[in-house]
Amino acid sequence: MGRFTRAVRGFFGRFLSGVERRNPEILLENAVQDELDNLKKMQVAAARTMAYEKMLMSDAAEKKRLVHTREMQARQLTSRGQREAAVQIVQQKQEAEASLAQLEGRLAEARQNSEEMERTFREQERRYNDVVRERAALMEEHQRAKALRAANEARQSVSLTDSGRDLEKARQAIKQASFEAQAVGELGTSETERQIAAAEVDLKRLDAERELELMEIQMGLRPADSLEGGEPDGDVTLDKPRRGERA
Repeated sequence: MGRFTRAVRGFFGRFLSGVERRNPEILLENAVQDELDNLKKMQVAAARTMAYEKMLMSDAAEKKRLVHTREMQARQLTSRGQREAAVQIVQQKQEAEASLAQLEGRLAEARQNSEEMERTFREQERRYNDVVRERAALMEEHQRAKALRAANEARQSVSLTDSGRDLEKARQAIKQASFEAQAVGELGTSETERQIAAAEVDLKRLDAERELELMEIQMGLRPADSLEGGEPDGDVTLDKPRRGERA
């Protein structure tokens, strides 16, 4: 059972140590809390010491008043001739003086303890304030280190080469798609225009050949029945070659 307890304690100890290494703010908070607890304890101890000193001071003041009162009473009784009563009052005065001396001794010791406790309390107060300021500075440095580490990890995870290569691929793909669309448009337009132009050329050639055939028939260079498509138009007159002219 003891071995099991030590193993469990060691496991949790290593676990907490790992947590504290990953989160140093826990250690800082624990340090501040410890100093605050010590400060509160010192404050209570100093308050009790000061209260005891004040109690002794009150008792000493009461004894002083009693001594003064007994002395006045003894004088009055002596002046009246009541010596026996005056002796008893003087004895009470002496007892009060002895008690006052003891109180003053304890009061001096209590005053010394109070001063020492106050110094200790002030020292603990300064220590607590120093720890708080140091925690603030260390927390700021820790946050700055975390931010820098996060920035470095983000910078390492970014691949400029990959992004540049992907960007170049996208640029080439877009350019190729644009050129392909432009080429398709040009091909469609050129084919249509070529077909129209070819049709126009054919029509013009047919008209020219027909007119040339008519001219040849008029000139007697070819018979009239050789005209493609039948007889020539009615407005065309075929003149016989004159005598002496070459047929």
